Amino acid sequence: GRAFHSHGAVIGATALWEAAAVRRRPRGEPVSVDEVGRWAPRRVRKEMWHSVDQAEAAVRAAGDVGAPTAELPSLCRRLQAAAVDLDKVLRVEPAGPVPMEIRTQVHEVMRAAGDVQRAAVVSASDANGQRVHELTREAVHEIQLLDAGLAAAQAALPRHH
Repeated sequence: GRAFHSHGAVIGATALWEAAAVRRRPRGEPVSVDEVGRWAPRRVRKEMWHSVDQAEAAVRAAGDVGAPTAELPSLCRRLQAAAVDLDKVLRVEPAGPVPMEIRTQVHEVMRAAGDVQRAAVVSASDANGQRVHELTREAVHEIQLLDAGLAAAQAALPRHH
């Protein structure tokens, strides 16, 4: 099984390298809330899920190469849950612009997903504990804000009967 394990590690490392290289925007900054606001609801959903999938793939790959992932897998589950909630809202939105509070939540999901992804890549590339810890803490903080924001956004939404 040794050969298989190292093969898995190579695939994992490749996935991480791709995860790190993909979606690099100019100067590496994430999309802005305004940019999200210019997308149709369908594109918003697609981009949001893409960022969550990328975070999950990077965390899986880090685990595959034996890097410490700490609470990253549980953060992925939280992101997944937040994305599911937002997806439900985006499905009932008309074709017009996505409401500001929803757009903000989507932006935060994408930002937190980016942090989780980077933490996984950093963890796998050099297992630099301190840096991973900081990124993870940022992601935890962002997801707490997200939880609060989602609760507020859902309370403000008209009830669909």
